[in-house]
Amino acid sequence: MAFDLPLLPNSLARFIQRWATKRLPETDYTTTLVRRRIYILPNRNGIVFFIILLVILIGAVNYENSLGHMLTFLLGAIGFLGMFHTHQNLNHLKLSVSQPRPVFAGQVALFPINLSSNKQSAHLNVMFQSKNGEAVAAHVTKDNDESQVLIPLLANQRGKLALQQFKVYTEYPLGLFHAWSWVELQTSCLVYPRPDEHPLHLQYHGKQIGQHFSEQTGNDDFAAIRKYQKGDAPSHLAWKAIARTGILQTKQFHAETGEEIILSWYQLPDNMDIEKRLSVLCRWVLDADKHGLKYGLDIPRQFIAADSGLHHRHSCLKALALFGQP
Repeated sequence: MAFDLPLLPNSLARFIQRWATKRLPETDYTTTLVRRRIYILPNRNGIVFFIILLVILIGAVNYENSLGHMLTFLLGAIGFLGMFHTHQNLNHLKLSVSQPRPVFAGQVALFPINLSSNKQSAHLNVMFQSKNGEAVAAHVTKDNDESQVLIPLLANQRGKLALQQFKVYTEYPLGLFHAWSWVELQTSCLVYPRPDEHPLHLQYHGKQIGQHFSEQTGNDDFAAIRKYQKGDAPSHLAWKAIARTGILQTKQFHAETGEEIILSWYQLPDNMDIEKRLSVLCRWVLDADKHGLKYGLDIPRQFIAADSGLHHRHSCLKALALFGQP
């Protein structure tokens, strides 16, 4: 897929992109736009502007009107100054990447790009666009010499999602010229499997991890207030909330427990395909973490001991995301 270029057919735009890609220097996590990497063409407004100038010039010559000549040369000079400033709006712009946050398959990954200027000059209304994402705008001012832009990219499948090549362009200040460059930075976003919406229920000491998980309760730590259910102890009624709303409500308490569970690949039906298994296990991990359980993960060629917390959840989800990948 080629990025759109002003007034050029797609075939020519793809040819220019392939030619420019061969000239891109090797980059890792940072790069700086220099003159030889910045391209510029008049856009539709620019073409109309110069056609109007040509018509004015022809009329001035035909009627020997000196004011017409002066107007044509004045507007032409402004147009060419606009071309210079449009080009300079990208020149010396420095880009570096930060680590993007993991997302689930089907969500939009946001790649943070840090912006600064090597010459302490302003870069205003600079646009960034990935191949299948929308364009987003950012700027670097002289007073604030560093900013950040988030480039969106749809994560269609689990694993590592590379940002790949993206386009940086601007039409500032007059909107008559389109200056652009292509950039490719080495960064990727971890994409977890899509959590299954209707997973199988994992039995755990009479409870289920899944849609109908019955939360373990105790008398140690207050957790939340929920709607009253028949059989709730009167001592657990939330009298202040009842007085305020007039609705019976019950306090929930979490109790410490030393019980552990293992979320196992081998508990799933043999005829279930790999992606479906990973999706169900992903849902089980999220549910177990939500309810504060100590859980482990057992999948082919990898075993993660039971634990809890955000770091443990990330380790389990990362193992599922990279399953079967080099």
